[in-house]
Order: sequence, then structure tokens, then C-alpha cells
Amino acid sequence: MTSLTKLSALSVIAALLTLVVKKQSPELALVLSLGACALGACLILEGVSPILQLARSLADRAGLEPALAAPLWKCMGLGILTELSSSLCADAGQGTLAKLVELGGGVLCLCVSLPLVQAVLALIEDLL
Repeated sequence: MTSLTKLSALSVIAALLTLVVKKQSPELALVLSLGACALGACLILEGVSPILQLARSLADRAGLEPALAAPLWKCMGLGILTELSSSLCADAGQGTLAKLVELGGGVLCLCVSLPLVQAVLALIEDLL
């Protein structure tokens, strides 16, 4: 809860400062916004550790091999990074770059998930 409070306060203060600074120096406003995003990301990362521990525990209980779980984690990371990068590009007025980042994220997720697809196909072949 305190992380959310800190993140909310950081975001509101950065947004207000960005609005004030943007009239005089748009470049400085962008740097301020990016800095606030970086600090916010650090606050968010504090909450990731318990989630990863739970996910590892569930994967162990399910008997999921690490080689099969790795693509899932990579896709989740790629999705988060893609969303963040795309939003930053869109906020900077670069809609085309934002769409390119989204396309690249989707393609990379497909590439990363190929071992999962191959494992599912091998399982289907074994069943038949």
C-alpha cells in the first residue's frame, strides 16, 4: 500500500512539475517525465519479488520444467517492457514508434514462445 501511495504522489508531483516546466523547456519536461518513470519503475520492482517467489512455487508444485516456464516469464517481461516503451513513445508524440515497439514486442513474444509450441506439438505426437 505504501508503494502505491509513493507511486501516486510521485506521479502527481511529476505531472504538475512537467506542466509548469513544459511551457519554458519542453526538453526538460520530457527528461523530468522520464526520470519520474524510472523512479516509479523502481518502486514497482519492490513488489515483484513476492510474485516471482509464488510463481516459482506454483511451477514447482505443478512439476513444470524450468525450460518450459522460462518462455512464460520472458513473455511477461517483454509485455511489460513493450507496454512501458510504447506508452513513453506515445506520450512523446511518436505514435508510429509506439506502434513499432508494440509490433516488435509481439513478434519477440512469439519467438520466445516457440519452445513451448514445440513442446506442445511433441506432447500431441506422443498422445497420438
